[in-house]
Amino acid sequence: MKIFFAGNIEFGSHSLGRMQAFQNIGHSVHKFDFRIFLPKNRILNAFLYRYGLKFLAKKLNKSFVEEINKFDPDLIWVDKGLYLFPEILQSISQRKVHFNPDDPFGHYKYGWHIFKKSIPFYDIHFVPRPQNIKEYLGYGAKKVIEYDRSYNRKLHYPIKLNPEEKKKYSVEVGFIGSYAEARSNSIKYLIKNGIDVYVYGPGWKKEFQKSGLLRYVKSDAIYGDEYRKVICGMKIALHFLRKENRDFQDSRSFEIPACGTFMLAERSYKHEEFFEDGKEAVYFNTDEELLDKVKSYLANPNLIVEIAKAGYVRSINSGYDHESRLSSLIKNIDESVIESNFQ
Repeated sequence: MKIFFAGNIEFGSHSLGRMQAFQNIGHSVHKFDFRIFLPKNRILNAFLYRYGLKFLAKKLNKSFVEEINKFDPDLIWVDKGLYLFPEILQSISQRKVHFNPDDPFGHYKYGWHIFKKSIPFYDIHFVPRPQNIKEYLGYGAKKVIEYDRSYNRKLHYPIKLNPEEKKKYSVEVGFIGSYAEARSNSIKYLIKNGIDVYVYGPGWKKEFQKSGLLRYVKSDAIYGDEYRKVICGMKIALHFLRKENRDFQDSRSFEIPACGTFMLAERSYKHEEFFEDGKEAVYFNTDEELLDKVKSYLANPNLIVEIAKAGYVRSINSGYDHESRLSSLIKNIDESVIESNFQ
């Protein structure tokens, strides 16, 4: 299949991983990177994001149509297309699907002005949370399908750190992810109760400096090989879901076990569906339960190894990788075409 893949296709991004997975499956893929066609000026970009000023995205939409006409794809796959105009999408005859890992109806209101008006002009929307289905349909979506997250086989796998890497990356308890108040409160609770938790991600330095905890901030955002090394350097990888996005799962739900690391995650019905509690991962509901489980498992390192290994095996055997997930979504698309032909 010829797939026109549009998204923010930067190094280390999930969009890049999905595009490469389509290529690995055997599809012919044409890349359209939104970033090339957006304003280079940060202030103009901020205005586009905040207010949805269409004149700032005219170049992107013009180039989008031109490149589609040149490639003549069977399928147009849009990975979080914030700035594609409704009238542009309506003018394109090929099948159009939109894949959105984020939540246009959640806590973060900015950035979605143009997208919400474009919702009716995609043939299918893939969304990662059940509550989005009704919300998209309310905005005129033709078809909405819930999908599950995945990991990148080329990037997320167990590695043995060399002595120099162990010195840099080895920690007993760590967390990767951007700052959020609820996450911060839980991590501070652990630190207050004698557990050293080291964090990696944007937003932590400012907050932890104010709290006198700057020594626990290892790094800002990390990508690629370093991301894998950080996960593999943890005995226990904490995983907090982002409440602002109303998530029950996210990419790290799969990336941590795929790297062969013990995952101690917030309990959700999705997490329990993917990994068996106490055997393939471990879950918590409260800060007190989290503290108890961190202490218990640090005192039983053999259990950490056993559960980490089982989580890794489950990831491989259950098809939680990009290629397996995307193959399933392509099947959904094909079935939708057959359905529409009989209507």
